[in-house]
Amino acid sequence: MTLLSNRTKMMLLTGLVCLFAAGTAAAQANPANCTNDIQCVATPTCGGEVCDWSDASNHVCKAAGSAAKGSDGWCTTTDDCKCKDLSATCVGVYCSFTRPCDAPDAGGCPTGGTGGGSGDGGGCSVATAPSGGVATLLVSIGLLVFSRRRRR
Repeated sequence: MTLLSNRTKMMLLTGLVCLFAAGTAAAQANPANCTNDIQCVATPTCGGEVCDWSDASNHVCKAAGSAAKGSDGWCTTTDDCKCKDLSATCVGVYCSFTRPCDAPDAGGCPTGGTGGGSGDGGGCSVATAPSGGVATLLVSIGLLVFSRRRRR
């Protein structure tokens, strides 16, 4: 029976750690199975990400304001609306508004920008989660480092 060498064990361990780290970061940054807006925790304030149900099989967090006012995000109760402190309510399955500039006393959102044609509300850019390519790169680097080590 042949046992795995220490070098092979280290290469396998490095690969598994890299894959786990990349998968965990992606899951934290953008939960694939959100149900309501408050589950999009990367940007927990009013105007942050909302839960998109446009693809019924894959509910993902996206920037607030990507859909028309009153048709953006998803809620079950008013407590699921991130803008409830500004008087947003859950109407059917959508919050009445998802950005502070859409609040009743705000005067409206600016037009233009990259917010789906309805204005981006002056929000911040949000970094994307690492892709599978990053995990592959990390595993490759780990394998290269361990394969180049000389035996003593």
